[in-house]
Amino acid sequence: MITSDVGFSELVSYLSRAGWTRTRSGALAEIWQPMDDVKSSVLVPRAADADDFERTVAILATEVARREQRLPEDVRRDIARQFLDVTDLRAEDDDISEGTISLQAGIGLFSAANHLMVSAAAATIHRQGYYGTSIPKAAHAHARRLRLGQTRQGSYVVPIISSARFGATARYEDGVPRLEVESEDSYFDRRVLATLSRSLETLSEMAMNRDRSPSRSEVLDSVGEGVSSELCSAVLEVIDKGKVDVFDVSFNWAPASPVPPDLSNHVIFAREYAPILTEVRKELKESEEPSDTVLYGVIRRMSLKANEESGRVALETVVDGRRRSVSFDLDLETYRRAAQYHGERRRVVVTGILDATPGRPASMKVRTFGPDRSVLTFDQLD
Repeated sequence: MITSDVGFSELVSYLSRAGWTRTRSGALAEIWQPMDDVKSSVLVPRAADADDFERTVAILATEVARREQRLPEDVRRDIARQFLDVTDLRAEDDDISEGTISLQAGIGLFSAANHLMVSAAAATIHRQGYYGTSIPKAAHAHARRLRLGQTRQGSYVVPIISSARFGATARYEDGVPRLEVESEDSYFDRRVLATLSRSLETLSEMAMNRDRSPSRSEVLDSVGEGVSSELCSAVLEVIDKGKVDVFDVSFNWAPASPVPPDLSNHVIFAREYAPILTEVRKELKESEEPSDTVLYGVIRRMSLKANEESGRVALETVVDGRRRSVSFDLDLETYRRAAQYHGERRRVVVTGILDATPGRPASMKVRTFGPDRSVLTFDQLD
């Protein structure tokens, strides 16, 4: 379950990022000091199940708050979210006052919270313009696992909390990352948010140009970024059905889990976007393009023969809960990028038509290929 509990890892993560350093370490606790003040110190308890753990954490938060000139409860909240991503859905309207919102707008906002996450999770598994009744069960399971934070003032804000605590990266003897199914599962929450960020940004860019409707090819191309008819419906629940003037989504990434700079942290939709979003939703719902499977993994082998116009790549990935090798061809330009990612030992993401017939080597007809920027780790950032 995703919780906002404070444990030893959260305490250490926060202190190390706030300019504190470990000076003594024992079996039950550690002593940490600010790097610029050797006279101050805090006791950091290791065992969360100890009787005095909460009292010790309260003393730590009070001392840190004193140095930072903040409230202890604010410090504790920031400590608790070290490994949590928080997605804020905000409604802004003249009708919102004193932290209250109309029932119609509130229903739209809370309903959109669920539908946004389900559609993004579905697009993280399969890219499809219209899912209808074919939304993967894993997408609904993901939404059920998420938590809602307490609504906050600031117009009207609904926070969605997801996990950003990733499994350790195992490696082969040559140092190449080895995919472990359980570890890969731990990345799913962050990958869903990366899909949501890119898809909402793409949708907003199409809608903000109100001088013309997006072309059919632009609409269909947006599916590759995770846009779907269901995603459009989720946004329209707020700005159309909910009659809210402005709906924006902010991504507050977990401090302990770095995020690449190409993800949008803030996307805005105005009520004036509703007509174009309605057109895009209709276009996607009527499209008959086949769905694309999304695979995340590590390149294992590459081969390029002389005078060939494409190269062969073997990807180690997870298919139906099992580690598997999937082969595919890439044009020369894309193959060169793949060679770069292979040399950097970076994870990649591939979309296309997957043939994973049991008893036969798995292959894919690739539509898109690129680096998996959603789960960069510290050693990859170095």
